[in-house]
Amino acid sequence: MLLALILVPAKLKRPRIWVPALALVLALGAAAAYLILLNPGSIFVRWAQAALPERITMISFGPYPEEADFKVLKKNGVKYIVSLLDPRLPYEKSLLEREQQLADKYGMTVKVFPMASIFDQKIFPDYLEEQQKAVRFLRHLDAPAYVHCYLGKHRVIHVKDALVKAGVPDRYFRAEGSRQEYWDAVNRIAKAQDQFNAGDFAAVLETLEPLKIKDVDVCYLRGWSHYRLGLISEAEADFQQGLAVDPSNPRNLDGLGYCYLRDGQPVMAQRQFTAVLQQVPDEQSALVGMGLAYLRLQDNSAAAETFRKVLQSNPGNEEVKGYLRQAEGH
Repeated sequence: MLLALILVPAKLKRPRIWVPALALVLALGAAAAYLILLNPGSIFVRWAQAALPERITMISFGPYPEEADFKVLKKNGVKYIVSLLDPRLPYEKSLLEREQQLADKYGMTVKVFPMASIFDQKIFPDYLEEQQKAVRFLRHLDAPAYVHCYLGKHRVIHVKDALVKAGVPDRYFRAEGSRQEYWDAVNRIAKAQDQFNAGDFAAVLETLEPLKIKDVDVCYLRGWSHYRLGLISEAEADFQQGLAVDPSNPRNLDGLGYCYLRDGQPVMAQRQFTAVLQQVPDEQSALVGMGLAYLRLQDNSAAAETFRKVLQSNPGNEEVKGYLRQAEGH
């Protein structure tokens, strides 16, 4: 028996070479994928990207811009590159560094609002906070901006939806007429806004007079200028025209509500203010208007409650303090 054991060779186990081989393949695959991510202009990525917009508007959206895209953006007067890439992702950190170099070369300013996501799935908890920061910046632009993520398909859409919800007009995203006509309208509206802020309401109407476009901002500025000049019927027509373009536009709803108040129609005014407050619950102008409508309806208790709500967020508002005293019978 012992001799048999000596003569019969033992079965040898084959070395498991597939484990390190598989690890090598995975490592090479990961390295290749990383290199592809670092090159959005490659054929492996371009097919999945959105295209650069054919027309550059006040706020344009698209994919990560390569140098050729920077040349196009510069030619069209873009001042800001608003990047939604996130430096907490290693490959996006590298792309941001490259983007900053190109922006410096072409005289543009990069604004970064990091919103990391993979296949439209948020990675970090500050995604919505950064989105709102981007919206606040884009609502007060002084020059055209190009907003991008990696592919130009997910993060930028969320920012655009948030801008629309915040009341930014469609004109900022969609060009009508020729390039010259579009930018003439943009510049005239900006000038009219400055004139309105300065209280020169007649100048606002003069600046906007040549514009025939249907635009909520044009209607809003014309409406309130007519209102301040005591031309209530004209103001009402302006706000109605703005609502024909966008029936839920809070600024034109609010203006129409005040026109109804001046016309002695507090119930109709309340309908407009309610429509505003359903969208923006703490909108100060609509709250004041609602309080005034309650006063006209002799519902002093509801009026006082509404004015107190305004003063909670704006305790120094002397005009509303006066309304509150009136509601309280002082």
